[in-house]
Amino acid sequence: MSSVSPLMPDRSAPAAADCAPRRMLFVITSSDFGGTETTLRELVLRLDPREIKAAVCSLRPSGRMARDLAAHGIRVFSLRMAEQPRVAELLQGVLRLARWIDRHDVDLVQSFLYRANTLAPLAARLSRRHPIVVAGQRSLYPLGGRRAAVAARWTWGLADRVIAVSNAVRDELIRTDGVPLDRTVVIENGVDTSHFHPPRGDRLMRERFGVPRDAVVVSGVGRLSPEKGFDRLIEAFAIARRRGLPLRLLLAGDGAQRSALESRVAVLGLSDDVKFLGMQHDLLPLYAATDILALPSLEEGLPNALLEAMSSEIAVVASRVGGVPEVIEEEVSGLLVEPGEPVPLANAIIRLAADPTLRHRLGEAARRRSRQRFDIGVMVERHAQVYRELLAQRLGTKPSPRS
Repeated sequence: MSSVSPLMPDRSAPAAADCAPRRMLFVITSSDFGGTETTLRELVLRLDPREIKAAVCSLRPSGRMARDLAAHGIRVFSLRMAEQPRVAELLQGVLRLARWIDRHDVDLVQSFLYRANTLAPLAARLSRRHPIVVAGQRSLYPLGGRRAAVAARWTWGLADRVIAVSNAVRDELIRTDGVPLDRTVVIENGVDTSHFHPPRGDRLMRERFGVPRDAVVVSGVGRLSPEKGFDRLIEAFAIARRRGLPLRLLLAGDGAQRSALESRVAVLGLSDDVKFLGMQHDLLPLYAATDILALPSLEEGLPNALLEAMSSEIAVVASRVGGVPEVIEEEVSGLLVEPGEPVPLANAIIRLAADPTLRHRLGEAARRRSRQRFDIGVMVERHAQVYRELLAQRLGTKPSPRS
């Protein structure tokens, strides 16, 4: 591991061949905290400012992540779009982005999330600068329904490169959207493995969440929406709890499904055993209190929570969906179950809850795998290399090597 500060790039590397940094605009639909927003934040703060001068545009009003970037001296602005904008607002947003690109001599645009992936390439092509366009795809399917899928399919062709977070996502882009293989690249998510680390000292963090010290804590992290499968996790937890094991379930996140999930917990008589924590902007205390992370998703690209838990040396049981099997080595660094079925998930939770030696073995292997393959520095450098290669192609030069 490098000794460089987690928020700063390694300035010991040689500078790019051009003395002036390239101007880059990152465009994202929303700028509150979430997996995609975290990835953007890490990229912007860790890219070498001698190579890239970054600015960030949030389509929706600025959230916590945008304010955090601004506090670090990054130029951030918002188009202040509604959550469900009308067509006229979308078109106006495209024109405003195009004018910003021209006014600030932007060389490269990278977009995240489906609405930004639609608007940013259009704006880039309408601008006089015609900057390089990189789109980022993090989920198997657009989460905005059929209209979003049609819009994404139409605008992929405007991107010079599409970065997918897993082979499963890339294969879906090629199969359903016709994105050419040579215009895709897989860059897996990364986490700061020096930040997400095995818990130190005793387990006093459990008291923060009102959990007995001798309980086996199962945690779920993510948006409380149908595709995340938390309804299945609650059913699986109920099955496991009936075995008499001292289990507790902590759910970190919020979303439209929360009230329905809380009602189901009450019907099952589990209100004393299940806690809804809401949005947690700092997950370290939760991971310190967790014995088992359950990822019951019905679809995933490659979730950050999985990598964070693995880096924290937590035993993981996850659905065999999307890019998850590319991360977890079955029975080596975690357990995989078929999605949508509470019983197999319950059996895996029971097995882990009853066997602390297995939890320890899987957690240690997960930590090693996370450090070797999914460290944030690897992810940032691979993005930077894509930018260098595309800029070199545009300029007719060779990409500068980096150490």
